[in-house]
Amino acid sequence: MKLFGLKILSPFVYVIAAILLHVPALLLAQTSKQAEQWQREHDEKKEEKRSLEEQRNTIIQKEQGVLQKLQEIESKLATNERELARYQQEIENHTLEAAELQRGLGELLSQDKEQKKRAIKRIRAIYKLGYNKEDEHFLRILFGAQDMQDLVEKYKYMGVIAEADQDMLKEIQLRQEEIAQKSTEIVHQIQLAKEAEKAKQDERLLLLVQERKRQQLLHKYRTEKGTHNQAIRELNAAVALLGDRLGIVSDARLAEQAETIKSIRPALFGKLPWPVVGVVVPNQTATDRGLTIQTKKGTPVRCVADGLVSNIEYIFGHGNTIFVMHGNGYISVYAHLSGTSVKRGDTVQAKQMLGTVGETGSLIGPVLNFQLWQYPKPNAPPKPLNTRRWLTRKMD
Repeated sequence: MKLFGLKILSPFVYVIAAILLHVPALLLAQTSKQAEQWQREHDEKKEEKRSLEEQRNTIIQKEQGVLQKLQEIESKLATNERELARYQQEIENHTLEAAELQRGLGELLSQDKEQKKRAIKRIRAIYKLGYNKEDEHFLRILFGAQDMQDLVEKYKYMGVIAEADQDMLKEIQLRQEEIAQKSTEIVHQIQLAKEAEKAKQDERLLLLVQERKRQQLLHKYRTEKGTHNQAIRELNAAVALLGDRLGIVSDARLAEQAETIKSIRPALFGKLPWPVVGVVVPNQTATDRGLTIQTKKGTPVRCVADGLVSNIEYIFGHGNTIFVMHGNGYISVYAHLSGTSVKRGDTVQAKQMLGTVGETGSLIGPVLNFQLWQYPKPNAPPKPLNTRRWLTRKMD
């Protein structure tokens, strides 16, 4: 069909054309909405992850508090056991001592009884029959004295014998009283030791109850920590996935990728190449880590080992700084750069150029501050390493 010389197309063709013209716009709008939704989800997941990490850190603090209390309880239990053993030994010693005293008292009672029998028998013999059955009567003994001196001597000897018997009986009686008093004291000491032992046993039971409650609390916190760690891992995966969709490289994904590299390990101690050639000078401040190398501005700064660029930022006092992860928890740091030739998320090789020496953040001219750090374990703060000893002895 033609109108004024122009070919008129079917209305269906115009509809199709209009739809095709609107499809890119619709797709673009849909993609934009999808990106916005992903961004919202990404931000929500990051916030949820941050909140969970705070909760987990609180649980870790509580766990450490419980562990400290458990250590204190263990120390008290150990002290309690030593004191219990001491009191039990005291009870045993006092019991043996009391038994020994009872045996001594029994022997003294026996001796006393026997001595009394002998004394009574002797007194009777003196006053009735003399010293034995063959002796004469007491009066006859006295009257049988040859003279007055003999009479006085015999009377004196018989008095001495009677007095000695009385002294012996008194001595035995005093010894009995002494042993009885000592036995009473020992029984009292045994009683005190048993009371102390009972108090320590009660204290031990209380400590054991406290320990059991702390163990239950520790189990609860560790279970909660495990649950939070699992949730954080899942959120890390979700944030990383959303970050990939949005073109954002997450810290978790970078750390995961870096752990596959493992370019720095203990076997390379003292064998890493120098990042630049220059003169080692004192660090700019006493708090600076690593070592500072003075060289010409614009000198290429090279990576000491294969790795992954985890961050590039300007840090006060350090200027432009690049962080490279090498796996096994190792991180190398390059500061005071004038320019950078890599970006966050880049995979780099050993001796690859990262940037150039500059004096950003430097008070001592063009220098490179180079540092090595290591995370000893996940969720633990990094530790600075002795950077100089990781490098080769010869600078080249």
